[in-house]
Amino acid sequence: MTVPALLTRYSQDVAGDNRGLARYIGSLEGERSKVSVNSSLSVGDRSDFFRFRVTDEGFARIRTGELVGNAQNEGTELAKDGSVRYRLMTQSGRVLADSDPDSATFDEWQKLNSSDNLRVGKGSFTLQVSRGRDAIDSKAYIYSFTLRSNVDPVTDDSPETATREFLTTETPAAAGSQFDLYGNVTAVLGMFTDVRVI
Repeated sequence: MTVPALLTRYSQDVAGDNRGLARYIGSLEGERSKVSVNSSLSVGDRSDFFRFRVTDEGFARIRTGELVGNAQNEGTELAKDGSVRYRLMTQSGRVLADSDPDSATFDEWQKLNSSDNLRVGKGSFTLQVSRGRDAIDSKAYIYSFTLRSNVDPVTDDSPETATREFLTTETPAAAGSQFDLYGNVTAVLGMFTDVRVI
C-alpha cells in the first residue's frame, strides 16, 4: 500500500479576487488524487476563486463544509445551507456544476457532491466559492472543500495515494510565527475533511 504524500501550501486570502486571478491549488493527477482547501469569506468579501488542473480524464468528487465565523474569524456554528455557493467552471468560464438549486447545472453539482461523481476531462478548471443567497452580509463564513479524482467514481471508502492541503487566511502570518498559528481554523474544519497541518 502506498503512503499518501502530503504537500502543504499557505496563501493570504485576497478580497476582490476574480477568475483571472484565481489562486492555483495544484493538480488532480492520476488515480486517487486529492486537494483540500480551507479558507473564508470575510465580511465584504464576495467570492474566492481557485484554479486547478486535472491530468487524466475520469471522475471527480467534492466534499464541502461551512461554518459561520465570529469576530476572531473562528467558526462557531454550522452555516445554513445556501449561505455559501460553489461553482465549478472550465478554463473559458463555462459553468459545469453549481450548488444553487435554481441553477441550470444543479444536477451536475449533485453528481459532483455525491458518490455518483462528475465525469471530467483533462484540463484547467476554476472553482468559485461565493456568498449564497442566504448569506448574512455582516457575517464571515469559513469554508472547506476537498476535491478528489479517480479513473473510477470516488466513494467514501476509496483509498488515497496523494494529498495536498492549501490553507488561506485573512491576514498574513506575523514575522517569525509558525504555520500552526492558524491551527484553530484547520482543527475546526477537520470535521469536514482530513486536514493535517505539518
